[in-house]
Amino acid sequence: MSTLHDIAQSDDYGQFELKEIYQAAQHLLQQFQKTRTEPEKLSEIISHLKKRLEGQAAYPLAILLESSQLGIQHQLQKEWNSPMKQRQLFLFESLHAQFRGKVPPTIWNQICLNYAEALIYVGRSIDGLDVLEQMTEGEKDPSYERKDAERGWGLLFYSTFLRGKEEKAEALHLSRDLLQKGAENISNTNGRALYADRLKLAVKMLEEIGPVDITGNYKPNFFEGREWEYRDWCAKHRLLLNDNNEVDPSGTMRIDTLNYRHKEADDEERGAFLEAFMDSMVSEFTVLRWTLFEALEKEPSPERNEQLKAVYRQSFSLFSKVAQFVSHYYQLDMKDPRAGMQRIWFEEEKPANPLKPFIRDTKNGALKALFWHSKELFGYEQSKTQNIATVRALLLRDQMERSFVQVITKQEEIAQTGELRKHQMTQIELERLAMTTAFKARNALMYLGFAVGLEKK
Repeated sequence: MSTLHDIAQSDDYGQFELKEIYQAAQHLLQQFQKTRTEPEKLSEIISHLKKRLEGQAAYPLAILLESSQLGIQHQLQKEWNSPMKQRQLFLFESLHAQFRGKVPPTIWNQICLNYAEALIYVGRSIDGLDVLEQMTEGEKDPSYERKDAERGWGLLFYSTFLRGKEEKAEALHLSRDLLQKGAENISNTNGRALYADRLKLAVKMLEEIGPVDITGNYKPNFFEGREWEYRDWCAKHRLLLNDNNEVDPSGTMRIDTLNYRHKEADDEERGAFLEAFMDSMVSEFTVLRWTLFEALEKEPSPERNEQLKAVYRQSFSLFSKVAQFVSHYYQLDMKDPRAGMQRIWFEEEKPANPLKPFIRDTKNGALKALFWHSKELFGYEQSKTQNIATVRALLLRDQMERSFVQVITKQEEIAQTGELRKHQMTQIELERLAMTTAFKARNALMYLGFAVGLEKK
């Protein structure tokens, strides 16, 4: 009987079953992780799996192996923004967009779990926690079994952005509880050991904070009538500009708390400008959010479609304003003063150039999270190709701004040829894009608020 090592070193993988080859690839990855020396056959066996699985429901598993390989390669780099990390995130985004609803729950949950882990490690804990919520419940599914414990890991990272002692403690208490349950209840031995190690970190961080009374933190929804419904909807979909919305969506106070207030020692004129700028973005987002809430409550109609389009366009407007706030806050020497989130990071605002020192050398995890957030929105400068979903989103944004987009509801309305075909989208796609892009705009504002708070601290 062949061992995993024998299979991995073979010159003819065709003689083995797919399950055996997959296990051999995992064996080589474990070897790579342990020795930090990449096995000679690793890329070859992953390429073989990709060819064998092409067109099958299990194809994403081969891409997940490639992503793991890239993750280990990235760990060997000194650069936090390495080509390996960019490629890994690109692959995860593509898998998540391409295979939603098209693969069995066990494979979908593996995609979500691995993607969430990658997002958490680059600082995008808000987005990682959201991906975990998209997992599908499945009995005896080893990936789904880790969902709550992974949420605890995400909350641990998220707590590092929070400034208040009580807020940090609340996030870490929940993190500790979720990690502890995972360390005790996950059936896989390696899984239990992984979250047991992470639990030690959560306990240590809580000890560093010291005793904190968090029992009085619960704040009910004090609003009434339609406003109560709206605020509850905001909390449920994590659309509040409120640090606690990620920690306790059902128990959080249904208000927006994001703001910028300059210190007395700062330049008063510049501080007043930044305060007004942040307040304006928060107000713009709350208008966008209300429009989205109202539109989704209505029956489909041309007016409703235009409301959803307005939400979509306005979200991109907020991305540009977030970039401009970053430019003013860090006092960047912008050659192109109108550059947006895609280009503010680079010398002379050109993606082919090196990163500017303010982001290249930063220790600010939330600022890095905002940088990686912009990659999902506008693409990876070190990638020859971009996620199809990203390309589609930007194309629709441009068409809505400069031309028109027809919303269709029936199969027979789809244009087969001609110019109209390029200007059509389904109503379901419009609703999904409006919702997800509003959530991304909210997250951009949250990461910005955290970044500024960490700088002030």
